[in-house]
Amino acid sequence: MFHLRKLVPFFAFLIFGSIAVLLWQNQNRHERELLLRHTETSTEQIRIRVEGLMNSRMAALELLAERWVERVPPDFSQDRFLDFAEMFYSHYPGFTGINWMDPTGVVRWVFPKNSDERVVDSPVYKPQDSSGHEKFHILNKDQNIVTPCMELIQGGIGYNTILPLVYSGKIQGYLNGVFQVKQIVDICLAKEIFTDFWVRLYEGDRLIFTNENQYRSNSKKDEFRALRTIQFPGKIWKLDLVPKTVIYPHGKIWKVSILIFSLVVSGVLSLLLHLLLDRMQMYREARDQALQEVRERERTEKALIENEKKLETTLAELAAKNTELETFVYTVSHDLKTPLVTIEGFIGALREDFGDLIDEAAEKYLDYMSDASRRMELLINDLLFLSRVGRLPEIKGEFSFDDLMEKVLKVLQPQIDERGVTLNVEKGLPLIYGEKERLIQVMENLLSNAVKYIGKENPSPRIDVGVLKPGEKKVFFVRDNGIGIEKRYYQKIFEIFQRLPSGKSTGEGTGVGLTIVKRIIEHHGGKIWLESEPGTGTTFFFTLEDKEA
Repeated sequence: MFHLRKLVPFFAFLIFGSIAVLLWQNQNRHERELLLRHTETSTEQIRIRVEGLMNSRMAALELLAERWVERVPPDFSQDRFLDFAEMFYSHYPGFTGINWMDPTGVVRWVFPKNSDERVVDSPVYKPQDSSGHEKFHILNKDQNIVTPCMELIQGGIGYNTILPLVYSGKIQGYLNGVFQVKQIVDICLAKEIFTDFWVRLYEGDRLIFTNENQYRSNSKKDEFRALRTIQFPGKIWKLDLVPKTVIYPHGKIWKVSILIFSLVVSGVLSLLLHLLLDRMQMYREARDQALQEVRERERTEKALIENEKKLETTLAELAAKNTELETFVYTVSHDLKTPLVTIEGFIGALREDFGDLIDEAAEKYLDYMSDASRRMELLINDLLFLSRVGRLPEIKGEFSFDDLMEKVLKVLQPQIDERGVTLNVEKGLPLIYGEKERLIQVMENLLSNAVKYIGKENPSPRIDVGVLKPGEKKVFFVRDNGIGIEKRYYQKIFEIFQRLPSGKSTGEGTGVGLTIVKRIIEHHGGKIWLESEPGTGTTFFFTLEDKEA
């Protein structure tokens, strides 16, 4: 038995030695997996960033091409092009240059202005073989062209994108976007990537970018190489990523691990009893702490239950107050109609009984009184309608938005014609679900507001009605090219009795219409918002809930 006890340290050493070897092997395998995963993840991130950047820049170029030809009347001046190019160049980093080419394919205007002057009056895409006539023929077609990577006139390796600018069925020029590969890589890749990896980009068999001064194959590092294909409009690149030695796991790490582990084992054998007692003490403290936390949690749960009850009581009181306030508004609005009818009656009696005695000034005063009475009646009617929204619901049903617009236009068409407004309503609008009369009121208010604020000096007033479908949720819109709304009034105009300064000067409206619209939309489970620029027009957007199951 004594001899067996003497062998215990030996057996313990064998056990801990075996554990150390297993830990070393597992550690090496784990580090290799981490390195490979880090390489794969970095490669995927580079692919996503490059594809995302170039897709967005191509979309920006297409947007610039669309905006270039959509203006009525057309304006294809150099100043307008430079303004557009400057805006896109500053908002969308990644462009080496944005140029305009005439219909023959020769660059005439360049941005930035301080770019290489050799670009001006020269063709962007010079064919390298005898098929130059064929390439020029392709250039004259109304299709986008992306050139292969080559040495740019501006310097460095890059490529050109050429977008035709078609106006009235004819090509009036081309939009040329210049991209330098190194600039794209500098934007998309973090500095840590260049510190940790060798990066190579290929287009076909051609190397178009690398951060290596001199690349030498290393089979040891090649096992961690990651390859990805980068695709975006007109381009297919191959990305080759190899980790540098700085992040490669060192082969001597197992020696340090064994030494540290041997020291730890020698200390563990002498301090085992102490550690055991210490662990027991820690266990008792942890148990007491857990019991304390349980008691604290119970007290917290009781407090939460009490707060929930108080919140429910407060919400019930708030609902009762809201109901009482709506009833009060309804009653007061209804009672105010009686004196208005009396005022209108006496005005009529004065004109009928004393018409010969009323001079021009008195007639004007009576007109003021009558107009004020009618405006007061409109305001009271709006308040009555506002108080009924959500309190006296109608039967909901499914109906066509086209039918709704027909009913709205029967009322508003004279007003639209009087202002000379061009109204464009999309065809085949979808079915909607809700209270038909309430939604008619929504469209009447939005369209009448658009007509009021279209601007009397507007040379070509226009209102568009349609639907956007960014997802499954349909978004309806009413767009005008009127005087617009400043951003600070976006929320204020939906508040009751709040009107734009321009509306107050014209004397139109009661300040309740958009409040009614917002209340109806929210009652139908939707929301309403707007986008506007002063002087260019306003677009109101709103959504409605789908048909109930």
